Amino acid sequence: MPRALSKYTIREWFRLRPLVDRKNHARYQVRERIALARHASPVALPRIRGRKVLITISFNDPQVIEWQINLIARNVSEAVHIVADNSTDPTAKRAIRDICATADIAFATVPANPWIGREKEGGKSHGYALNWAWRNIVLANQPSMAGFLDHDIFPTAKTDPFRMLDQAAVAGLVRTAPEERWYLWPGFAFFNLGRLRTDRLNFGRDWLDGFDTGGLNWHRLYRELSDHDLCPADYERITVAAGIAMDEALFERIDSWLHESRFTTDIDMEPARRQRLLELKRRSILDTLMALPT
Repeated sequence: MPRALSKYTIREWFRLRPLVDRKNHARYQVRERIALARHASPVALPRIRGRKVLITISFNDPQVIEWQINLIARNVSEAVHIVADNSTDPTAKRAIRDICATADIAFATVPANPWIGREKEGGKSHGYALNWAWRNIVLANQPSMAGFLDHDIFPTAKTDPFRMLDQAAVAGLVRTAPEERWYLWPGFAFFNLGRLRTDRLNFGRDWLDGFDTGGLNWHRLYRELSDHDLCPADYERITVAAGIAMDEALFERIDSWLHESRFTTDIDMEPARRQRLLELKRRSILDTLMALPT
């Protein structure tokens, strides 16, 4: 939801900002619900019932999916890995499907949504893909635990991310919002279905109230949880190279996973510089992964 009415200034009230914000938020939610209802298509995956499942939302990048699949197979045991593809590029989609088939990884296509293909609306498109996967993969098949991953995050050592749920209902990378509120970044977020107080989750953005993708779950779930219900992951920011400022390009170390973190490099940056930084990130991440012990 947008900010509480009491949080708006007098000037914002004169400009009717509270009404405009609520109209925009309502329009976003209506478009999302209509699209999800239109594309409701449960994916039958009986082998994940009662098990731990990792769901990657992929997007136009076969290279990182291949790296991630191989590293999860090597370093994460006792979890079923599924790729839910939100790609806009047909060539990339075919390549990702082929990679999954070769690795015997379940592949599901996320139906098109109102925001797909618009980079500045990428958070909304990602939120839609997460909501579609939650409804049509998780709730349709009832694993015991479910985790969402970004496609460019890689386990660099033997690990069990679901260990964080031994005593908790939710776990992962915590992002904060104003007034001591928080949400799990949905690129590394884990849920113990047996301990959730509701399964009616919403991974959409709440940008009008300071939340990015996944933030609407503050209202649905997180605000009702105690400290004992949450297990936060360890977190560290890592510089990409000497002389590159953190606010321009960085990696993230989350638990024992390495996140390339493409969208921490501002999409409004001068295009040629942004492309150079993204290429530097990709070369650096490849060097790091190639140096891992086999």
